[in-house]
Amino acid sequence: MAGGSSAGAYATGLLAEHLKAIVSLQAGVLKDQDQEPLHQLRVRFRRLGTLLLQFGPALQLPDRVTEQTLAKTGRRLGLVRDLDVLSGQLQHQLGLPLPAEELSRLKPVLKTLVRSRKQAFAELVEELRSRRYLRLLSELQAWLRQPAWTALGEEDARDWLVEWKTPVLAGLLSQPGWRASDPDRDRACLHDLRKKIKRARYGLANLKELAGDSLGTWMERFKAQQEILGGLDDLQVLEQAVAEQLAGDLAVVLPELNLRLQEKKQLLWQQWQLQARSMVSEPGRQALHGLLCSGWPCPKPPSNAGDT
Repeated sequence: MAGGSSAGAYATGLLAEHLKAIVSLQAGVLKDQDQEPLHQLRVRFRRLGTLLLQFGPALQLPDRVTEQTLAKTGRRLGLVRDLDVLSGQLQHQLGLPLPAEELSRLKPVLKTLVRSRKQAFAELVEELRSRRYLRLLSELQAWLRQPAWTALGEEDARDWLVEWKTPVLAGLLSQPGWRASDPDRDRACLHDLRKKIKRARYGLANLKELAGDSLGTWMERFKAQQEILGGLDDLQVLEQAVAEQLAGDLAVVLPELNLRLQEKKQLLWQQWQLQARSMVSEPGRQALHGLLCSGWPCPKPPSNAGDT
């Protein structure tokens, strides 16, 4: 188990693990030769923020170390990462082999994405070298040398497993995104739900060493749901970004690209509807309630033909 048997020791061990990864990934991000360090750094910041949400009552952290502070850096990381994903979609998944005429019309769009990415990366470099950011890392490292816990932090971590799950699972099924009927009209609530699912997944990952393999099936299921909604959102963002730079309707100016976009969106939407129906069904709700309220082993989520 990471750190030990008490809640404070367990959370401290996880915090140390996340911080070590954050520090080690920074050089690769600044080199900007590979997209993976940026992706992993973004994930680590999210998992660290989720850790504070879960185990904050067990820890006495510096005032500067908050979920909101971490989220600010996460947003800078996210903007660059999102632009990388959009460019990749356009160049490799949707852009080839399009008709030559459509490829030519897409060149200005790609140039705009490159310019936007360059600006976003410059702002990210400024953030990672800022006094605020470096001070945050320094305070976390200093705290780890002499961690401080609350009375709850002295309790056995496994005795409070339900409380560590509650912040990331409570209210998940009441999100309107599960009952969305149109991916474009309901885009905002689907985006909010994706963030909640991602937090649930990262929260369970933080508890893996407490609950053993009992959370694995749920983590996989949340990952599949997150990827479906993320893929759908990427296509919507790409569609909007391209359409805004065209002198005409997307379906007319770039008919082949538009066809591929709509086909991919429809496929992902069908996959999502299967996932959503399964989750809000009575067996699905009972399984998630069991995951939240019980210790381990946790009930397996219901299976369906649409699992990915």
